Amino acid sequence: MNVKIFRLMLCIFLSLSVALLSGCERMRDLGMTDEMVTPPDEPTMPTLKVGLIHPQPNYTSFGKGAELALDVINTAGGVLGMPVELVYKEEVTATIAQDAAELAKSEGVVAILGPLFSSHAVKVGPVINIPVLLGATRAEVTADATDPNDFMFLIAGSNVLQAKLLAQVISQQGASTAAMIWQNMDVYSEGFVQSFKASFEKLGGSVVVEQTYESGAMLFTEQLTAVKDAAPDVLLLASFPPANPHIMKQARDMGIESTFIGSDGWDDPLMSTTLADNEPVDGYYCTNLDPNAVDFNAAYKAKYGSVDGIAAAGYDALRILKMAIETVGSTDDSAAIRDAIAAITNYEGATSISHFDENRNPVKSVGVRQILNGMPQDMIIEATPEMGAPE
Repeated sequence: MNVKIFRLMLCIFLSLSVALLSGCERMRDLGMTDEMVTPPDEPTMPTLKVGLIHPQPNYTSFGKGAELALDVINTAGGVLGMPVELVYKEEVTATIAQDAAELAKSEGVVAILGPLFSSHAVKVGPVINIPVLLGATRAEVTADATDPNDFMFLIAGSNVLQAKLLAQVISQQGASTAAMIWQNMDVYSEGFVQSFKASFEKLGGSVVVEQTYESGAMLFTEQLTAVKDAAPDVLLLASFPPANPHIMKQARDMGIESTFIGSDGWDDPLMSTTLADNEPVDGYYCTNLDPNAVDFNAAYKAKYGSVDGIAAAGYDALRILKMAIETVGSTDDSAAIRDAIAAITNYEGATSISHFDENRNPVKSVGVRQILNGMPQDMIIEATPEMGAPE
């Protein structure tokens, strides 16, 4: 090879090597590596976060109903093009207000579904300024004159309407006297018995015994002794299992013959699993939140196996929130979303809601069901929105 040509090629090679090494050093000086010059990943799609506060391990059906709605909504493309994500909090008395505030402030949820219990709902209202679609049923929760919060909505039928219907049913069946036993200091139970008493007395009935028990109690001799002495036609148990089945069994063991009646708190699998023999709980009556949720019940049973009334409320809560956000067209204005929820009429989902009243309680049907084999059966009577506002 010609010496001059060889020298020229060597110089070019060395020059290119120096340039390449300098470029690499420059990249390192800038904190870049070979891996960092690859094309970036596609940006992650934002999600619409919704809080869900519900109990564990019992009364989980409200949350499961919301999860069923979540599947339907996300399969159809989400809300405003965003997939919905549920952010969970367990419903615990001691931390309920703190957990709700954390969902709103730290987690950045656009709304909260739940809590389920009215005694918890009254603690959430004062700390929240985003829509809260409750599993609770006490009508006064959304209209507390001492600590109002107009962001809270009932989704299930209120205990006022349920109690009014129950009073009508037993009056039509000839009952003229009633006893009531409920859990002390429980907002839900107190609201139900107050509403029942007002409706029953207006219909000419008389409440002859009023007894309470403390949370966690399993022996009810004192309360049932008062009931036995009065011998009322019906005994209203406006609380929850496992207390209710134990009260019913102990009442029968003491020879009390009153007909048992109850609230939607009975509509729970624990009614059928608390006692070894369900005979004491069979043949009696409780209110039901969602008498028309036939199609929903089939879909829910296919996924979870069994259904109770509050499951439909969880489903409807998320669907109603979706409707309101899409009406507003944005998640930026909580007050606008609240107003859009309040303006919804003729909603058809798991259940039907005619509209929300001035206290953000739904105007909808409720029913009365009979208990057989420990579980609520088919409806025996239904109250529709045409029945009129509860008195």
